[in-house]
Amino acid sequence: MQTQSFTCKLLQRDHGAVWASSPPPSGPLSIRMLFSDDDEADDAWVVPVNDIPQDWKPGAIYDSGVQVN
Repeated sequence: MQTQSFTCKLLQRDHGAVWASSPPPSGPLSIRMLFSDDDEADDAWVVPVNDIPQDWKPGAIYDSGVQVN
């Protein structure tokens, strides 16, 4: 049986819809997003249906399959 090691990293908003992490992660990426209102009473975790592929490139755009209103 093979096990995997997962690491949780917080991203920082760079500008607009651009997020950054230093050093950049490698490999395929699965992300989770926490949304909350101003009161932080209605927190909701969203897990996108599309992962970021293993051969991702800096500056490229990847569709998470999530629409935020």
